[in-house]
Amino acid sequence: MRKLKKTASVGSKRRTEKPPGSSSVAELPNALIIDILSRLPIKTLLNCKSVCKTWLHLMSDPFFVRLHLERSPTTLLIQKTPFERKESTEMLLVEIVEEDISKPFYIEIIRLFPTKNFPDTDVRILNSCNGLLCLYEYSGDKSGMMVHVCNPVLGEYIDIPVVNTDKKFDHHLAFGFGSVSNQYKVLQTFYPEKDKTAAPCLAEIYTVGTGQWRSIGNAPFRLQSLDANAFLHDSIHWIEYRSNSIGFVSAFDFVSEQFKLVPLPPASQIHDGMGRCYPSSVGVIKGCLFMTNGVCIENEKFEIWVMEEYGIKESWTKKFVLSNLEVQHYVSYQPLYFLSSGEILLCEDDESIGVYVPKLKRIHESKFYKGKDCFLVTAHNPSFVSLQDVAKGEELTVLRKSLNSAAAAIADNQNVRVDSCP
Repeated sequence: MRKLKKTASVGSKRRTEKPPGSSSVAELPNALIIDILSRLPIKTLLNCKSVCKTWLHLMSDPFFVRLHLERSPTTLLIQKTPFERKESTEMLLVEIVEEDISKPFYIEIIRLFPTKNFPDTDVRILNSCNGLLCLYEYSGDKSGMMVHVCNPVLGEYIDIPVVNTDKKFDHHLAFGFGSVSNQYKVLQTFYPEKDKTAAPCLAEIYTVGTGQWRSIGNAPFRLQSLDANAFLHDSIHWIEYRSNSIGFVSAFDFVSEQFKLVPLPPASQIHDGMGRCYPSSVGVIKGCLFMTNGVCIENEKFEIWVMEEYGIKESWTKKFVLSNLEVQHYVSYQPLYFLSSGEILLCEDDESIGVYVPKLKRIHESKFYKGKDCFLVTAHNPSFVSLQDVAKGEELTVLRKSLNSAAAAIADNQNVRVDSCP
C-alpha cells in the first residue's frame, strides 16, 4: 500500500514558495502604497492604521496627508441638537458611495463621540474647512465663548477664547484657510452697540498659531448663518439679507482679508417676470459656486444656479429647477449633495434630509435622514491634517494617545437612523 504524503494543515509552520514574479504588498514602493491608501474610504483607512507600523508611519507622512486631502470625498457631518442639553451629543459622519450610476448609492456611517473625537462640552458645529472642523460653545454667563478647531478623525483640538460676547451684538463667526500663507483663520463680525445704527459693524480675525485676535476694521457685510458647504477659492460665502429682505451673496477672502460681493446672475436671465433674484442658500458643486434662487409660491419651485467661472457674472447658468416643494408651510430647503444620478439631497428646515428625484419631479417619500430632534449639518472632507503641524504655538489637546484606537473608537455604527432612498 502506497503511503499518502503529508500535507501542510492550516496553521502549519511549513512555508510555501511564492509563484515566480509574485510579490507582497510590503515590497511595493512607498509612493505606490501612499497612492493606494489615499484613495480608500476614511473608515477603511482607520482600520489600515492597525495593519503594520509601516502603514501607520506612511499615513502621517506630509505627502500622504496632502494627497489624501485632495482626494477626500465630501461627506455629511450631522449633529443632533436637542433643545436642552448640558453636554455634547454624538455626530454622524455619512459618506455617500456611488460605484455605478446605474446602481443605487449606499452609505458608510461613522459615529463620532465626545471625549474620543471632539470636546465633551456643549459644542455646536460652525463650519468645516480642509478637513478641520470648527465648533463653538458659550460660557455659562454668556460673557464669552470658546471656539474649538478640531480634527475628529485624529481626536485633536485647540481652544480659541472669544471674550466680551455680551458686548458684541449680532455676533457671528466663520472658519477658513488662506492658501498663500498656509494659515487657518477664524473671522468674527459684530456690532459694538445694541442699536445697529449707532456704530458700524466691526470685524476681527484670529490667525491660528498667533494666540490673539486683531481688528481688521469695519465690516461692510456682516456674517450671518453659514450654509453647509460654502468655502471656495480661499473665501467663505453666505447669504446676507438687508432691511428690505432682499438677499445678496457676500463673501470674505481669507488671503486678502477683504469682504466682497459676488455678482448675481444678470437680470435678463431671471424669469420671474421682473428680473429679480432672491438667493436663499449658497454652496459648492464640483468646484463651482452655486446659489438657490428663492421659492416661487405660485408653482412651488426654486432654481439652482451655478457660477461656472468664479467671479464672472455672465457665467451664471441655471442648472436645476426643483418643483412640487412644500412652500405653503414656509419650509426652507438647502441643497447638500449632488448625486451622479441627478438626485439631490436637500436639508428640509433642519428637521430631515430628503432626496429630490428629477424623474419624479418631487422629493422621495423615504427620508435620507430623519431625527427625533433638530440637527446641524455641514459638508466635511475627512482628513489626516494634524493640528500639531498647522497650529504650532497653540495648546493642543489629544483625546486619544494611541492612533490605533481610532478605528475602535468609531467602529460601532449600530442604531443609526439613516435611510438611503431605494
